[in-house]
Amino acid sequence: MIFNPETLPRLLYIADVPVESSYHGSALVYRLLEEYPPNKLLIIETNLLVSQGQRRLSNVEYKQLRIGNQRWLNTRFQKYLRSFYLLTVKNKISQIPTLLGDFQPEAVLTVTHGYSWLIAAQWAEQNNLPLHLILHDDWIPIAPILEPVRKWLDRQFKNIYHQAKSRFCVSPFMVEEYQRRYGISGTVLYPSRAKNVVSATEPVIKINDKNKPFTVAYGGTINSRGYVRALQNLAEALEKVNGQLIIYGTLTKETANAQGLDRQNIVIGGLIPAHQFIERIRQEADVLFLPMSFEEKDKVNMQVSFPSKLTDYTATGLPLLIYGPSYCSSVRWATENQGVAEVVETEKQDLLTQAINKMINNSEYCSSLAIKSLKKGSEYFDYANTTKNFHQVLLNKFN
Repeated sequence: MIFNPETLPRLLYIADVPVESSYHGSALVYRLLEEYPPNKLLIIETNLLVSQGQRRLSNVEYKQLRIGNQRWLNTRFQKYLRSFYLLTVKNKISQIPTLLGDFQPEAVLTVTHGYSWLIAAQWAEQNNLPLHLILHDDWIPIAPILEPVRKWLDRQFKNIYHQAKSRFCVSPFMVEEYQRRYGISGTVLYPSRAKNVVSATEPVIKINDKNKPFTVAYGGTINSRGYVRALQNLAEALEKVNGQLIIYGTLTKETANAQGLDRQNIVIGGLIPAHQFIERIRQEADVLFLPMSFEEKDKVNMQVSFPSKLTDYTATGLPLLIYGPSYCSSVRWATENQGVAEVVETEKQDLLTQAINKMINNSEYCSSLAIKSLKKGSEYFDYANTTKNFHQVLLNKFN
């Protein structure tokens, strides 16, 4: 059947996650909406985190919902202020009619993170519109808010999860957990690769290049102590083989110093534009590192979330090294797809050292990892299939 995008509903996006071609949740949403008819889409972001103009969807109108002051959220009073914002954010719904202008939505899309998803759900309910949720992490248990507010927020989430016409969960493990927790199922929608990504056709193996240090690269945000510790462990293990770690992303030298990531063999690679990232790491890295937190407080989120960096990692032709507990989503994914990565499931530096030496000394093994990674990446994260599935669910729930 030939799919006509003009049959899609007029879609109103209200969320804290900016829709831009950058990284993490923003890239996930950008890719989902990249082929949505611009005349049938309106983006309402909050002023807490605003997308950059050059990274936005082409020919799509963006509006801004005022929630509060982002700077205030970084003070020692953040638990109180975040809790206040959550409890009062629905009052901001009065801004929506003005922001809509002449746009008449037929469906509402939101990301269940931050504050404005509560407004999106309320607006959908008040106007009898289908609500569609994107769920890419389980942030409520670890949000820096007051405990009574956390309990209230979880009840709100349960009600909205039931209200939604579709629930796009980033992994099957999230579907399982939310089915157990809230008594209703969701739809698995893995993150996708970029639309025009050029996937390698063969492994890129450079480990025997004696003219440069053995290099492991990590691309992404560092948002918990567990990730910092994983990167520290890797850097220490690499010192034993005169190797180096390159960290790409928002990490600055100042932040690296504050977090104990200022070792001599750590290179701060900076934030690379999405369309340049894959080629850059192909040129500079021998192995790609995918850590997940071992900390107990992060356990649930490690179980249900899914690292979106795998979409780009698996397109490079480079071998992968996954470091995380057996219950985390990336290790479970690698276990289900044996041979896709070298996996270390225990938080021990000597095991990381063993894994690194194994990869340095066995180029055939690394080549087999890269081949399997390319194959499975194309199966799981294909842009066309992901977009098609997303559009089809919206269309089915609309008609």
